[in-house]
Order: sequence, then structure tokens, then C-alpha cells
Amino acid sequence: MGLSALLDHHLGARGDQPALESGARTWSYAELDTTTAERAARLRAAVPRGRVVLAGEHTPDALIWAIAVLRSGLTYTPVNANLPTDRMREALDLAHPALVLCCTADAAAVRATGHRVLTPDELPDEHAPLGDRQEIAYSIFTSGSSGLPKLVNVGHRGIENLCTAQTRLFGIEPGTRVLQFSSLSFDASLAEVLVTLAAGGTLVVPEWDGGSWVQAVGAHLAAHGCDLVTLPPSVYARLDDTAKQGIRTVVFAGEALSEVEYRTAAKHSRVLNAYGPTEGTVCFSVAELTRFSTTVGTPIDGYSARVRTADGCATSGTGELVLVGAGVALGYEGRDDPAFTEVDGQPAYRTGDHVELRDGEVHYLGRVDDQVKRLGHRIGLGELEGRLSRLLDTRAVVLLDGSSLVLAHTADHLPETELRARLREVLPPWEVPDTLLLVDAIPVTESGKADKDALRVLARRAPAPATDPAGADPEVVRGIVAAAIGGDIDLTTSVFDAGGTSFTLVQIQVDLAERFGEDEVQDAFDKLNYDFTVQGFLDALGGAAAPVSPVHAVFAQVSEDLADLALPTSDLARAGGAITVTGAGGFIGGHVLDRLLGTGRPITVVTTSRPERLVERHRARFGKREGDFDGVAFLGYADLDRAPESGWGPVVHCGFEVNHLLPLERHLTGSVATTRALVRAAAARGSDRFVFLSAASAGAEFAPFTEESLAAIGDPYSQAKFVAEAYASALDRPVDLLRAGLVYGHAPQEEAFLDRDVFTWLLRLSRRLGVLPRLSGLVPVCHVDDVVSALVAAADAGTVPGVRSLLVHRTYDLDALRAEFGLDDARVVEPGDWLDAAAGGGADSRVLAALRLWLADDGWAEPVATTDRQIIRELRQTIGD
Repeated sequence: MGLSALLDHHLGARGDQPALESGARTWSYAELDTTTAERAARLRAAVPRGRVVLAGEHTPDALIWAIAVLRSGLTYTPVNANLPTDRMREALDLAHPALVLCCTADAAAVRATGHRVLTPDELPDEHAPLGDRQEIAYSIFTSGSSGLPKLVNVGHRGIENLCTAQTRLFGIEPGTRVLQFSSLSFDASLAEVLVTLAAGGTLVVPEWDGGSWVQAVGAHLAAHGCDLVTLPPSVYARLDDTAKQGIRTVVFAGEALSEVEYRTAAKHSRVLNAYGPTEGTVCFSVAELTRFSTTVGTPIDGYSARVRTADGCATSGTGELVLVGAGVALGYEGRDDPAFTEVDGQPAYRTGDHVELRDGEVHYLGRVDDQVKRLGHRIGLGELEGRLSRLLDTRAVVLLDGSSLVLAHTADHLPETELRARLREVLPPWEVPDTLLLVDAIPVTESGKADKDALRVLARRAPAPATDPAGADPEVVRGIVAAAIGGDIDLTTSVFDAGGTSFTLVQIQVDLAERFGEDEVQDAFDKLNYDFTVQGFLDALGGAAAPVSPVHAVFAQVSEDLADLALPTSDLARAGGAITVTGAGGFIGGHVLDRLLGTGRPITVVTTSRPERLVERHRARFGKREGDFDGVAFLGYADLDRAPESGWGPVVHCGFEVNHLLPLERHLTGSVATTRALVRAAAARGSDRFVFLSAASAGAEFAPFTEESLAAIGDPYSQAKFVAEAYASALDRPVDLLRAGLVYGHAPQEEAFLDRDVFTWLLRLSRRLGVLPRLSGLVPVCHVDDVVSALVAAADAGTVPGVRSLLVHRTYDLDALRAEFGLDDARVVEPGDWLDAAAGGGADSRVLAALRLWLADDGWAEPVATTDRQIIRELRQTIGD
């Protein structure tokens, strides 16, 4: 079935079912059928045959016009509407369009190319019958290709296979809500649209004001969620936790998936990993992951895989991946390419990807050529190098140094600021180099080729010393930060106020270290008190003194608030009042809730999650039935003031963001603020007891709330727990403060909760490396069952006075850890050497940065042994040994 016939069939068969929604507007299948058929007829009247290039982004109207072009039988070719004029002209010259349909607010830049450009309003109001389909169904410019762009022509043969396979593998059915994330200029958008409509699902286009698209998507997911989302891992990493929790199934595509992103996603969603070059009708293979793996799955319907080695093509082994099947593209517009070939009489495409083909599964290893992916776009380094050499009219070399794109050049007539501005004018963002290296002459090897290893050494030495603030271009720093948070930022705004997380901050530090030097950046970060602004970093890098610690101001603010808190008073609730639990979507709080279910007592869950999502995840995690939640009421923190004014029994407060890098001031507006609100609600509604799960890292001694005590605590997270304890202690009824060590006891289905646990990563990496870092103290641990027992017992203690307890059931020293791993003393190394080995082993840079901070801590001082549980052994078995 051809593309236009496929759309005709599915759009015309579903009547009033919802096909497309954006904000408050919904289009039914019948309405979308009528609208796109009418628009297709107008297009066919304006263009009897040939190619229609569509320039449009992220609006329902642009998407509807795209479907109209696909239905018209004309060749559909989308293009990025924001390309620089010169790049747009090159693309259109190659495409030779009969018409450029511009669905953007400003068509001037597209008109400047000299091609026939019309907006939808300018199309003649004439209609023509749809003619026979053309051989080419659609064409896509290879994402981010440089120099002369390549245009991939794709036929009709693989489209129905794509729709059938992804419908089945992704679990799309009538009513499934599928986010339309991808730019129309990416072939991923075709899969989002065609597969969803073929399956009877609903395309969801987030409302967008023209700013950051990633932020718009994140806001939509946080507010409304979605059943299916396809994203590059680097985009997923920029979403906040609330947005991630709103995704039922996430399909990763476009970039290699790291273990960090997988573990984060698996905590919230079903996870699939998909692979496919543009030259293969969007998708070649899909894997559903229940544990992290480098696999990109097995070929979808209509495809088979080969690896190309020196001995030819094989069905297993290691080599260049060759796609074989009907979905292979027709070729590149205007050029022959040996990558398109035949295997066993079937169309085939040599991908340039280095893979291992094992037991029918494809495991991605990297590229066999010089193509790389940045921000989801493919860049040919050699082609970009040629383009920049022509632009600068001098010799230029482009290379990767880690994740940094380096341009080495000899254009000494251009100041760096002017050159950088010029590059931003003519290149799309994913092609702009991170580092500009001016050299007198390009070094060469004995064979006369550019010596890229020598250039990497020069690039690492190039940054100005930290004592020279002029060496740090504010726009360079700002660009690095903007890339990490997915949107622009001014010089004085905190990354946390701009939507960043602790992982964002770590990524910023890693990227800045590649530019300005690891030691210099670390020294600057040490002065920033766990916060980050561009201006603050520049000042610190330039040698400014460390800012005043926030402890004094925070203590004064909290003390004043505590003095004026004026907690509501009411009679204590009668025995048997509802027990209130927070953090039920987390690891410990989930176990508390599960312990309470089925006891017959009423339960109130206060949560930031959607209740239906929390129930769904809890049932999958603990094997509960929907009826088990009949006695459970749900409240959001914003609803506390509207909760019934009586009937609360004890409160068990476990909900607190575990974030050791978040500045103390930010904790005050986050978890501390929600603790304060819960304390007020408990007082107003007669709660007879308040149990707070605090952290052993706040200290072994329960000191009074003083400025000195607050300053003595090592990190902002632990300080925030101490502040929250002060708010809880303001209640005039029994308050239990339980400070827990590292809590483990995870079942296999709970492994995703360990995705950001630093000590777990130390164990994972130590096992892979066969060496342990030398620890300066003890590791305090406890078991979740024992912690839950202590929390529930405290809640059931009636009117007896509250207690202050340490929940550290066991400590492990270095010798105990060596015994667990079966390592002798020769396999214990200094932390710096261990981190170097982990980095060389491919560990994620963000994990390494967090481990660097963790290993610098002194650890727990006093040994504890109150349980015989083999807690670390259980943890090792959970994470895989």
C-alpha cells in the first residue's frame, strides 16, 4: 500500500475518534480526513507533479499541512525553517522543489533563496483530483550533514512495515496518546505521525510559544503526561522528574543510550531503544529493555541484518552494519553512492555503524567513519571541515576532543569573538565548534595528514588561566549552560531557577572543565556554594574570593520564620484517625505504604505524583490489586489547606528530594517548604504524632538548631534535613526524628531506584574494574524492612514522648568491602587512580563527578553492628554481579 493510500484508509475509517490534540483543541479522524483531503487537493492544483518542500515547526497547523502533502501523492520534503539563508539555499537548490510551502510566521528568509515560496494563505483556492503516486514517497535531508547536503529519497516499500512493526512493538492502540516531539525536518516525525494514525492513536502537540521547545515539552508532560514519547537520550536528560513521571513508555532513538539515562527512565516508564538511519525508512530495529544493555534490538518486519567484514557479509560477528530489506531507501538525490548496494538480491545499505551482531540482536559499538552525533544531528567531520575551510579561506581541521567539537585554524585575521559570531550566523547550533584553536600552522604526521592528536594536546592547553577572567568569554560559558538546560539563560539567573537539576549542574561542570581545565573549574565550583550562575562562575574563575556562606542568612531566615510560625491548634485526633504518608512514590515511602495497605486503617497519601500513576506503579512494584487502595485518599501539597480539618492520626513524612548538589536556599523553597506545609496541616487537623525520616548525614548527635550546628553539617541536602527537623520539632505533640543511613534491600523490580545512588555506582564500577577505591571512613547502611518497621512503630506509639533515633544498622569498612568482592589489598587504589580507571572504562562523566564529591567525604566515624543482614551482598545481587 502506498503512502497516500495508507493515509486515505486510516483517516477515513475512525470517525469521531480523536486524531490530533493541542491545548484545548482536538481534531477527530473525520475532521482531519476532511481538512487534509481539501488541502491536498489545493496542493495538487498548484503542483501537478514534483516535490513540495515544507518549512514549518511544532505547530498543529504545520503538522496538518505536512499530512496534506503526504496525502497528495507529491514528494514530501520537510526542511528546518530556521536554517541560515545560505544553508537553506543549498538545500533547496539540491531538492529542486516545484513549491516551497512556508508554514512559519516569517517567510522572508525562505523567500530570499530565490525559489517559489508560498504560504498556505497564498495557495490558489483551486482543487484538483489526486493523481498517481510518485516513486519517491518522501525525502529527508540527512540530519546535520555538512558541505553539500545529502537528500535521502525514500520509497513506499517500507512504510507499511514500519507502521505494522512499531504499532505492535510500541503497544499503540486506539486512544493511545503519542507525543509529536520531533522536528518535521527529522524522519522521526514521520514515524510519530504515520504510525500513530495507522494505529488509531492520538497525536499530541504541546502548546508552544516559540521559545524553548524542550521546555514546552517538559511542561506539557509534567501537567498532562503522555502514553508514548520518542526522544534522544540527551533531550530526556533535560526533563525534570515530574515530566519523566508522566511518560508511560519512552522510546530512545537518535543517540546511543547511556546507563544513567536508562536507569532514570526505567524508574518511571517502560523503556525501548530504537535504531535506524534515515536511509532505512526511519526504524531498523527495536529493543525493549528490562536491564541496561548496548543492544538496539532485532530487525523489524521486512528487514534482516548483516555485518560487513574483510571476508564479506555475515549474519553474526563484529563489523559494519548492513541493512537488508524492502525499507532501504532509493538512494541520494543527484548522486550515486556505494553505500546503497544489494545483498542476496535485496536492497541493502551500509550504515557506517560499527556493531556486534549476536544471537540476532544488534549491539551498537560506534562509528566506523568520522561521522558523529551532536544534539541528535549527524555531522560528517570531514565535510564540515571542508565547509569551514572555504568559509575562512584558510586551512581548517575539525576534530572531537571528548565531547567537545574543536576547530583548529590559521585565520589570524579574525578575532575569536568575531569568528564565533560569524560561525553562529552561518551554522546550525549543532555544528558550531565548542573550542576555537588558532595555530600558526596545522601540524602534520609523517604521511602529511593533519596530526589530530597533536591538535588535541594544543586544544587542552589553549584555555586562558583561571586568574585571567578575560580568558573566559561570557557567551562561551552561557552557551555551555544553555545547551545543558535546553534554553537560554542570563548571566545572573541560577541554573536551578532555570529548571536545572543536580545532574544538569554536574554536566555543566564537566563541559566547562573540558574548556577551561578540570582543576580551575573545580576550584571555581568550590567557591559557588552548590549554586551556579554564569556571572558567579566567571567571577570565581577570575580569582574572586568565595562568596559568603549562605548558612548565616538561611539560619536567620528560618529562625525568624519559626518564631512567627504560629501553628494552628486543635484537639488531637481520636485514636484510629487516618495515617498520613508522604513519599509513597519513592523507595522507602512506597514500602511504608505497602506495609499499611490491607491493615484496615484509613490512609491519606500526600504526593506530588498523579494518584492514578502512583497506584499503577505501586501495583506493578508490589503485586497489589486495585481494590487494595479502596481505603486510600490522595492529596497534593497544594490541597493541604482544603483537607478535612479533623480526623488525621499520625503523619509519616518520607517525601524529601535526595539531592546533595542542590543549594541550601533551593531546598528551602522545595522539600523544606513542603515539610513546613505538612507540619502546619498536621497541627490544624489534629494529628497526634509526627514522624520524620531524616538523614544520618545530618550528624550522629541531635544538636539544638543553632547556626553553629547548621554550619557543621557537610552538604546542603543534610543541612536541609536538619532545617526540616526544626520545623517538625515546632509541633506541640510527639515528634519522632529518625536519621537513617544508606537504605538498601531493593527487590529486582526496584533496581531503578538505585539509578542515582552514588554508593551503588561505586560498587558497580568497582566490580567492572576489579579494584576498589581506598575509603577514609565507614559506610553506614540499613535495611528498608528495618527502617519501615521503625517508622510504623513510631507512628503507632500513641501519646508517649517522641524519640530521636539513629537508624544505622551496620557499617562496612574497606576490609569488609574487599571481602565482599574477593579482592586482596593490591586491588585497592587511591581514589584519584580509581576515578581515572573508571573514566577510562567509559563511565558516565556525571556519575564520576558525583563520585568525586562522595569519595572526598570522611565517611562515618563509629562502627555499628546491630544486624546480621548481609546488606551489601543483597545490594550486589540486585544490581548484578
